Amino acid sequence: MSNNIKQAIEEIPIPAMLHERSLMGIHQAKEEWDAALTSPKKRKRVMNRVVAAFLIGVLSISAAVTFNPHLSAAIQRALQFIPGIGVVQESSTDSYMLTEPVDIKLSNHDVTITSMLVQKDMTTIELNAYTESSFKINIISESGEVYESSSVSTYGSGGFSKITHKFYGHVDIKDYAQLSFDDYKKELFTIPLSKVDSIDSLNAIGDSMEIHDLEITAIPTPAGHKGRIFLSTEHSNAFRYFNHFPEKGDLILNDNISIADEFSNDYPIDNKGIQTPFKDIYFNLGSSDVKKYTLTIPQLMSVGHEEANFSINVPDRQEGQLNQSFDIAGYSVELTKFKKFKSPDNRDLIEIYVEMPNTQQLNRSLKDFDVSIDTTLGSYKARDATTGVLKSFSVSYDPNDSGKLDVTVSKPIIDMKGPWKFEIAADKFKSKQVVEHE
Repeated sequence: MSNNIKQAIEEIPIPAMLHERSLMGIHQAKEEWDAALTSPKKRKRVMNRVVAAFLIGVLSISAAVTFNPHLSAAIQRALQFIPGIGVVQESSTDSYMLTEPVDIKLSNHDVTITSMLVQKDMTTIELNAYTESSFKINIISESGEVYESSSVSTYGSGGFSKITHKFYGHVDIKDYAQLSFDDYKKELFTIPLSKVDSIDSLNAIGDSMEIHDLEITAIPTPAGHKGRIFLSTEHSNAFRYFNHFPEKGDLILNDNISIADEFSNDYPIDNKGIQTPFKDIYFNLGSSDVKKYTLTIPQLMSVGHEEANFSINVPDRQEGQLNQSFDIAGYSVELTKFKKFKSPDNRDLIEIYVEMPNTQQLNRSLKDFDVSIDTTLGSYKARDATTGVLKSFSVSYDPNDSGKLDVTVSKPIIDMKGPWKFEIAADKFKSKQVVEHE
């Protein structure tokens, strides 16, 4: 506890404009705490004074923030949005970014640099390509120093690839970057960069909507000759299209997510159906007559962080009733019956049938969850063919055991009905740049 208090005192931000008297409490608390650590006999007596001084400092800052809106904004302004990458923590040093995607015309291919972020200790470049090539990139500084990418990751499907290059360490560039590609070393491209500014909230750059305590912000940015919409949440959740092996916190979309204009024309989403997590979606823009696009998310599923540990008392017979239950994520799940059987490889398995809350009558309901025995995931799951709701799970068991099955249930999947709907002006997507090789 002592180390936590000391760390908290050291990490309190003290704005330079705050009155000296307001700082006295925090400084006094830190000095007396350090002194107490060197004299254990005084520690108990000093602790009371430390806490009092600490509170005085905190209350003084709180009062200053309350009555000084400019100071309040300065303390709270810790968000920076990087198009194509998302929200990052405000850096203590200047960072530089690509404000809008750049179309690059190579000799045989076209690629789009969708994002670039230059930070003190790492530089990130992301690009879209309609090819399987990884397009290894080099950065050339103004002095001619060449930086090679430290790592490259590629994912995509259907001829669409999203490629991420990371350069570890300091890259000495600011207002622009010169790029070259290993397969096209004679072609040099200049990419304009801008200093990253902070924002008060995502609402300043996007449209937000909250349903079932889940707020999604849709942030439009141009992406070459396409539209791009970045989906942001409070906890920076990743989005998926499938619930195969999801991670805690993931948000799972289904195929009925859509984009349409005011003339009811639908626009296919380029990266719909990809297997990997994502946060932004791409689509082809309509004609100049289109003034508005509407993004609609009718329904999604949220993968929770909750876990439940309990024991199932299994009777000494092949099948029968259970009449047990457990709670997870605020829902009660009934374990109705069991059935023991042999797997094709002659393992002993037991199928546990479950009864979920009535999903047909709820706008927010439990749909699925993971089950493990001794950290081993359940072997099989059976789901309703119409609703996809979990009906039973099967796990390995030892027939010579005591009849008690210790189970861990995790990653509850909550089905949430919307719709989340966002109306976005067409001109948010129309600024583009196309770079020709020098």
